[in-house]
Amino acid sequence: MKKFLFKYVLNFANLLFVLILLCFLLPSKYALEMRIGLKGPAVFLTVLALIEIRFLFSLRRKDKAQSSRDITTVVYAFLFIWELFVSRLNLLPYVFIPAPENVFHVFVSDAQNIFQGFLSSMFLILVGLLLSIVSAVILGTLVGWNPRLTKAVYPVVKAVSTVPALIYTPYVVLIMPTFRVASLCVIFLSGFWGSVMDSINNTAFVEKKIVNAAKVLNLSTPTILFRIIIPFNLPRIINALPIRLANALMTLTVAEMLGADCGMGYYVRYALNFANYTKAIAGIIFIGFTVTVLNSLIDVVKRRLIKWSY
Repeated sequence: MKKFLFKYVLNFANLLFVLILLCFLLPSKYALEMRIGLKGPAVFLTVLALIEIRFLFSLRRKDKAQSSRDITTVVYAFLFIWELFVSRLNLLPYVFIPAPENVFHVFVSDAQNIFQGFLSSMFLILVGLLLSIVSAVILGTLVGWNPRLTKAVYPVVKAVSTVPALIYTPYVVLIMPTFRVASLCVIFLSGFWGSVMDSINNTAFVEKKIVNAAKVLNLSTPTILFRIIIPFNLPRIINALPIRLANALMTLTVAEMLGADCGMGYYVRYALNFANYTKAIAGIIFIGFTVTVLNSLIDVVKRRLIKWSY
């Protein structure tokens, strides 16, 4: 019983969780002094409950228990300070820092617009990133297989890959016929050059004895490339996906803020145009949550599909 208490109950994260709940017992200066008032805490409490449930489940895994405590402690500390200093004491600049109850309430009151923006952005991200990774892996593997081609192409790819996609995103949005085509183009380019360079390097890293064994078996070049080299490098390809995803989402968000009429980036820009910082912060939180979920899905896919590593 004592071990159970110290593992699941008596920890600093849960202490902060209790302190956040106790904040709701204090009178709210935000509700009294702000014309907009303080929304009901139901959505915020739901978010807190989901975080706590996720935290308690993660404590069952010994390899992730400590990191889960640390991460949850940081999240709860931030929410506690936000709730106490804004919702209860109203000490921070109210124009720029709305109450957490009001921010999380946006996920219910404006759920339709958020969901439509999410679907629009996810379609562009998934299609653009998939085309980028697949084409880059194939091209990079073909280039890396030929030493002469590698010496000719690799320096060019290395130079181009150092240019951030954010630099030419406004230009691409300007010259493309539609915003959807422009978005797919910038997402594609944000991950393509780096993935090509990685694929060239990955092909060179394949152990020579594996390639020699395939040649001894008289396997054709396409079979060696697509049945041996690319599967061998699959762990490296998947390990790079979170970086590619973050770059693609950042590039798409900037593109949406420049010329879109839908999407997660457009949602934030539209809110900022009308100085609606409550919706803007809600949109930013939703983008961060989306990236976290997608990275978690990548980890799940890697554990399920990739049984080998090095």
